[in-house]
Amino acid sequence: MKTLTPRPYIHHTCSRRRWRRGRHTEGSVSVFLIMVLAFVFLFAAVLIDYARIAAANTQGERLARAAIRSVMSSYDIKLKEDYGLFAFGDSDGKQLLARVLSDNLRKSGRGDEFNLLSLALESSSLEWGRPLGEYAIFRRQINEEMKYKAPIDFTLELAGKFKPVSAAMGEASRSIDLFSKLQPLYDKREDELDLMLERRSQAAESVKVMLELIISPPGSTSIPYQGVGGVSNAADIVGQYRDFVYKAYADMDLEEDEEPRYRDKISNYLSQSSEVTSRLQAALITLQETHSRLMEESRNALNEALRLNDSMKAVIEQSRNTNNRPGYTSAESWDIPGSLEGTSDTAVPNLREQGESLLLSASELSSLETGISAQDHAYQSILQEVSGLPSALGSASGLNADLSWLTASVLGASKVTYSYVQEYGNEGVQISRDKAAIESHRTSDKARKETEKQSKVKLREAMDVITKIRNMGQQAGDSLKRYDTLRLYYDENISFNIGLNQSLPEEGKASSDPYSAGSAAMDDMDGIYEAMGSVLGGARDRLFQNEYSALYFPHFDVSGLTSLSGDGQGNGIQQLSDQMDPHQQELEYILYGFHNPAGNVAAAYSEIFAMRLAVRTMEGFIEKATLGNPLAITAAALLYGLSKAIEDMVVLCNKGSIPLSKYVPAELTYRDYLRLFLLLHGGGEAQLSRMLALIRLNTGINPAKKFTYVSSEIKLGTRLWFLPGVIKALDYTAGLAGDVQKNTYYKAIRADFSY
Repeated sequence: MKTLTPRPYIHHTCSRRRWRRGRHTEGSVSVFLIMVLAFVFLFAAVLIDYARIAAANTQGERLARAAIRSVMSSYDIKLKEDYGLFAFGDSDGKQLLARVLSDNLRKSGRGDEFNLLSLALESSSLEWGRPLGEYAIFRRQINEEMKYKAPIDFTLELAGKFKPVSAAMGEASRSIDLFSKLQPLYDKREDELDLMLERRSQAAESVKVMLELIISPPGSTSIPYQGVGGVSNAADIVGQYRDFVYKAYADMDLEEDEEPRYRDKISNYLSQSSEVTSRLQAALITLQETHSRLMEESRNALNEALRLNDSMKAVIEQSRNTNNRPGYTSAESWDIPGSLEGTSDTAVPNLREQGESLLLSASELSSLETGISAQDHAYQSILQEVSGLPSALGSASGLNADLSWLTASVLGASKVTYSYVQEYGNEGVQISRDKAAIESHRTSDKARKETEKQSKVKLREAMDVITKIRNMGQQAGDSLKRYDTLRLYYDENISFNIGLNQSLPEEGKASSDPYSAGSAAMDDMDGIYEAMGSVLGGARDRLFQNEYSALYFPHFDVSGLTSLSGDGQGNGIQQLSDQMDPHQQELEYILYGFHNPAGNVAAAYSEIFAMRLAVRTMEGFIEKATLGNPLAITAAALLYGLSKAIEDMVVLCNKGSIPLSKYVPAELTYRDYLRLFLLLHGGGEAQLSRMLALIRLNTGINPAKKFTYVSSEIKLGTRLWFLPGVIKALDYTAGLAGDVQKNTYYKAIRADFSY
């Protein structure tokens, strides 16, 4: 039996090996865990500080925006209340910013508080800009203030009232434009035709000198026998020739001692006959020069009349080819709630189609040219008869002249000369016939010219009132100082806004011609309709600026002009001159820009009168359409317009408003008219300077030194908790928004604010 021997040594050895191997494994795990935990801690620490940095950035930006809003909440209250404008007030902006930041960063004072995100203010600064006095800034604030008010107010209060009469005003404007051009051409043409007839008559009348040297009385058909006596013309030479021959022979048949009985008479006859013959020759030379000159002037006058007739034809053709005014055309498409529609009562007759009735036809012109040619031909007959008369009369100094031939020569020259005068002299047959032909197309000229005289009187009456208004400025000395100050502020603002390119205002000179005044008034109305169409079509900045002016700046009290409806003397003028201060006519100053007490008011009165003239002339075309002749209708329409416009101005001064038209009874106030003229002339940078100058004059605030924009820079610091070096290293690689210095993270934050 085999005995098994135990192996204890081997068992002990294996157990110890296993124990040693376990100790080595456990140590490796501990080091690994430590390394893992260290990396996790490092990551967590960096992540915490990075999160704190991000939170600090966000909190800093919020704080900066809140602080800058708090600073800009201190706006100028007077500018806001009086003019709806925002600009920083008189507070210390830096102090406000520091106080706001300090209040937001201040600690609670508790010792046991834990502040996860502690921010510290390192520095702060403010940079101001965009002063209110700049055009772009001022205009932007105006737009913000008026973007809701202006379109509605303008559309309902003004444009809606003008739409119903747009078609009638358009036709009236075109008619005035045409006939204001035709009228001077027509009158000049008629003057040239009158001059043509006058020169023709003068040419024929110049022949009378020759006729008197031929025979007396003119038109005699025979030459009676005369005894030798005084000789004053060719007929006397022929009539006394027989007696001359008889006496000459009688003196030749005397005895030797007998004295000639008729020596003196014969001598006188011969000398006087020679003198008459010489005068006849000189008169013939003078006649040729005078007659040729007068007929040339007559021909030139007719040619000028032909040229003027062609000019009239060109004006009519141009009017026919000219499109309708764009402002009136666009008015037809205005969609305005509650606006009235035009009625048939406001239909102006199309007078332009009647313009051709003022032209001279080809047959009429040809007839006038034929008349001059016929007169030239008749004159040539005179020259043929008269040119040989001095030579024939020379034979009467001898005793063997052919008396019948002399008689025939004198009577022939007398007949043709007398006939010429009768045909073409003053009241001559041919001249009267041509004059009647010319007068046949002047059916209404006399009445029209009388109407034009009345229109000139009415226009002068209106201009006298405007002159009185201008003269009131001489009595408003106290206001001149404020106007000088206003001019200074205006010039300073223009200098501040370098680049203004507008001419200085000039006081308009009113025309004394009703046609020119009516045409200018219609041009203004054309401009108003075009401006309204532009605004309603989308050009809003201009509208906003104009409506802002009318809303915030007072206008002149037009009732003060009532005193000028009389003789303009007494207390009324003095009281009115007291109202010439710039504070009482700010809107007029913005509109026209005259730095004198009365210029702006006079300009406003003139333009209102012109607008009333345009509207009333349109009515006149309707009222006077039955007169027939287009120039007569135009003249009557202008007289109607002038008379009614003067009445309208009196009503406006008394009531403060007048109906737009008898066909559209919508009321327009004095302020409404100024709003229309702002639309016509406004929207420019010069008016912005005037508004800013008035704001400075009224408030004492210089808009050029009032800012609407500020930029702040705030530097905040946040203390880092862990490993600032690692954060700084990350700044190099990842690009932090701020800067790490030692153990503090700094961030400069910029915030902007604009009203």
